[in-house]
Amino acid sequence: MEKSLPRTCFISHAYRDGHICKRLRATLPEGVASVVYSPITVPPDQLVSTLLINALLSCDGLIYLNGGASASSFWVAFERDYALRAGKEVYAADVTTLAMTRHTGAPLDLATFPSYLHADSHHVGDILKFLSQERHFDLPNDCEQSQTDTSIPQTLRQSLSERLMKRGGYAIAFWSRAASRSPWVDFEVRQAAEGMSDFNDRVLFACLDPTPLPDFWLRFQEPAVQLWAAVDEDRSATQRRDDLVVRLYWLIYRKTEMRQLEILHT
Repeated sequence: MEKSLPRTCFISHAYRDGHICKRLRATLPEGVASVVYSPITVPPDQLVSTLLINALLSCDGLIYLNGGASASSFWVAFERDYALRAGKEVYAADVTTLAMTRHTGAPLDLATFPSYLHADSHHVGDILKFLSQERHFDLPNDCEQSQTDTSIPQTLRQSLSERLMKRGGYAIAFWSRAASRSPWVDFEVRQAAEGMSDFNDRVLFACLDPTPLPDFWLRFQEPAVQLWAAVDEDRSATQRRDDLVVRLYWLIYRKTEMRQLEILHT
């Protein structure tokens, strides 16, 4: 490493890599304190991510496990990016050797395009506000586009192309019974998915109710995020926003890494 570690480091890892995390903490230099966030239960009106962010921001830096189960952890992607966004020193620790290197990458470009039916605005509006104001997602300035203006499709294509193709962002399809009957939502989702092959790299479905996903989408095999909560479930609909946030962080991170690898090999 080029310099000594920060005095207090948040350790970001998948719980399946807990044994590696324990080894890492044992090898930290004297005088470097480590913080590990353990699984907790919060009241229905609170988010785990908010408490996690507070713990992360209280530290001087972050160390994430690079490899193992942590390499595909939604939460590790979220924690790493949030630390970078907060100006913390971030280090990657190899899961095999525990050798650490400074992570010099920039925070993710969280370009996002929401697709939803205006009838669902009372549900979607609060979620979009939360994504934009509290979790750094870059949303279009005017999400309330007219669904009757015939000039909109060309503008929409340009917005989708700029956010998804050029910037490597994602579309969120807020799915409901009403949305499943909307030709407008169908148009937006198909435009976003145009040219995709055998896996989803542009669209994430966020389900507002139990309505099945469209048949054409089943071939992509990308699980949807459930934003509604059944009566017999422990987690509230509010807490399911965490699932949407960390899934988007991970998908955009994965897509960014793939784009960088493509550039290196051209």
